[in-house]
Amino acid sequence: MNELEALALALEVEKAELKFYIRLARKAKDERARKMFLFLAKEEAEHWDEFEKTFLERVAEECKLPAVSEELLGSLLVKEPESLSEVDAVKVGMEQEKLTWEFYEKAAKEAEHESVRRIFEQLAKVEKAHYELLKAQYDSIMKTGIWMDYQDFSLEVD
Repeated sequence: MNELEALALALEVEKAELKFYIRLARKAKDERARKMFLFLAKEEAEHWDEFEKTFLERVAEECKLPAVSEELLGSLLVKEPESLSEVDAVKVGMEQEKLTWEFYEKAAKEAEHESVRRIFEQLAKVEKAHYELLKAQYDSIMKTGIWMDYQDFSLEVD
């Protein structure tokens, strides 16, 4: 897959993730869960903007528009079950973020242009942070049954 195709695929992945988190926010019964899903949706929208800008620059340079492989796109999107509890949604989100960050890391290694490499590297780190956020949330829910929304420890050094 060339750099332009990777950017086109990244745009589709970000769009799918944005829709996923908006759907979850709408369905969430817990206000803290809704806020977390909306935060993640906002982040994915920002990623979409970054990829779109870089993609358009590369399209203008090459004067061609790549096709997105539906098969490859399907392999990068977790299948969402019809009925999804908020806890299951967090697990699906974790799977999706992991797939995305691994794809971005691979695309960064294969990128021809430094600017494209940087955007993939930067967003791979952000997607990994999303995974960590969802994992912390999942751990919190499974241990206490309560959505995490407060700091129960201090990072201050005495």
